[in-house]
Amino acid sequence: MAIRNLEANQYAPIVLSELEKEGLPAYFLYLPLQESNYDSKAVGPETRFGIAKGAWQFLASTGQDYGLAPGPLANTRDYDEQDARFDFNQATRAGAKYLKHIYGTQAQASGLLVMASYNYGHNKVRSMVENMPDNPRDKNFWKFIQQYEIPAETYDYVFYIVSAAVIGEDPKHFGFDFKPPLLAAMPAPG
Repeated sequence: MAIRNLEANQYAPIVLSELEKEGLPAYFLYLPLQESNYDSKAVGPETRFGIAKGAWQFLASTGQDYGLAPGPLANTRDYDEQDARFDFNQATRAGAKYLKHIYGTQAQASGLLVMASYNYGHNKVRSMVENMPDNPRDKNFWKFIQQYEIPAETYDYVFYIVSAAVIGEDPKHFGFDFKPPLLAAMPAPG
């Protein structure tokens, strides 16, 4: 379903363009796939922090930090066309900027830690990483999960994205019938 949404709405070129503007790896294309199945009208469950909405599943407060104005229904589990989190282009721009911000923190440019931060909370992960050894070789996702007990949801989240990226490289090998999203989004040569 996520790949169908990605293809039908031609989201891949939009996401890849925003990731490129921020100097981020193309494999972050798979993050909204895990967040929402690329459903731009997705509404997450109510949490103590609020309700995540849109393809990138921004909380209203985080969305505002990256230029997404919440709509009047921000605190309900309803779709709201006035909420910028539901605007795929705006939310993608905000998502890329947020990922870039996380990369600039103690995530130390570790893509897996960035993914964990996106799910578990970048401030929480940052404070945990600050307590790890200073050597960059010891500040990575594998050492992080050895040192800290993180929620199963975050652990699974990271590995679902990695799995989607591996499958996306060669879908036919895994029994799927779709074009590799990163290749399909590239302009045809000539």
